Amino acid sequence: MTAAEKLHQLIQTLPENQIQEVLDFAEFIQQKQLSSIQPIPSGTLTGLRGIAKRPGPAPSDDELQAEYTDYLTQKYQ
Repeated sequence: MTAAEKLHQLIQTLPENQIQEVLDFAEFIQQKQLSSIQPIPSGTLTGLRGIAKRPGPAPSDDELQAEYTDYLTQKYQ
């Protein structure tokens, strides 16, 4: 029995919601395979990773809160 036949036989015994999960997973694997074949074109969002990263260490929660308060104050004055 081939793997496809085993999978088909197993899926027939599953409830509908689990069949949908298997289908979602199979589509994910297919998309992953297709994306590994086709290179991601430059200019996509993946090429922008880290663009908004601040130089130096990350700000503390208090600093972020103060910056956001200042931003809102300036925006609504």
